[in-house]
Amino acid sequence: MAETIEDEGFCLTPPVTLQKSVEYMETPEPFVGRSKPQNVTFVDNTAATATATLSVAQAKGVSSLQWRQVQDVLRWRNPAVSALAFLLGGFCCLAGEYIISGNHTVTPLKAISYCILFDLGLNTVRSMVSAQWQDKAAWGSSSLIKTAAETAKVAVLKVADLHDQFLAARDPLLTLRIASAVSALSVLGGIFSFWRLVSLAFFGAFAAGAVYETYGKEITSFLQTATTQIKERWQALALSRRHKAVALTVALWILWVNVNWAARAQALLLGALTVRCNLKPAEVNAIISHAEPYMHSAKKRARRMSVVATDFVRRQSMGLTQTKSHDK
Repeated sequence: MAETIEDEGFCLTPPVTLQKSVEYMETPEPFVGRSKPQNVTFVDNTAATATATLSVAQAKGVSSLQWRQVQDVLRWRNPAVSALAFLLGGFCCLAGEYIISGNHTVTPLKAISYCILFDLGLNTVRSMVSAQWQDKAAWGSSSLIKTAAETAKVAVLKVADLHDQFLAARDPLLTLRIASAVSALSVLGGIFSFWRLVSLAFFGAFAAGAVYETYGKEITSFLQTATTQIKERWQALALSRRHKAVALTVALWILWVNVNWAARAQALLLGALTVRCNLKPAEVNAIISHAEPYMHSAKKRARRMSVVATDFVRRQSMGLTQTKSHDK
């Protein structure tokens, strides 16, 4: 039986098939406190919900298709396409390595200056040849610049989404994995430069893809067996939380003695994340409830210090201004 909403001279009976996709929004003001609503708005969000769901599904389908194509290229399933991508990528890696650290005298600042001079010279030639061609050299009304701006906006929003997904520290286990991977990258960064690391990752991806395409089943079975054995042996130890804490403390102490300050900070972060992964939700809530009052007081003190510093800077600037005017 459909629900009926009655008002003075007004009756609205929605169909039964639309009850799950229809909202009734009452206007809260200026009729607050009256017995019956004076205005009823009939809102159907079915089309918007369906459009959003379809857009998400299409985005997931496109991303999965792109990832499948990348896998096909890296695993040499189409040798011609994979060889072409390998040659082009290898040429870009070698050219970038030569540009960054090759035997030449071109620095980044000099390269930027050359690009600006080239653009200036090209626009000068345009101004001498054709007025219409000169108008096309303007960037302000260029569709290419607008497209680049939109692309940059989409890229910034995508980076923000990736940050919220992986770096917001909502999932302790995921955060620990990312912190471990980034710490490993920092160690590799001390050995290789950024571009050499990218080049090694590019060539390694093609080599690993070829090996995995040939011996994929053997590698997968070996990794599964090794992972299962490691888990079984770790569970067979039956370590308590106290034993784990002692082992973690000893490992952190060994790292603290033998490494520099940057590695010590990374070790402390990894240790804190390991402890966080072993805490129960009730313990996390207890820590938050005890820490929030101190955080509020710290924020208040920071605001007061900011106000005091701003007032001090303003007084000093006013005093300097008055002194200069008096000297004149």
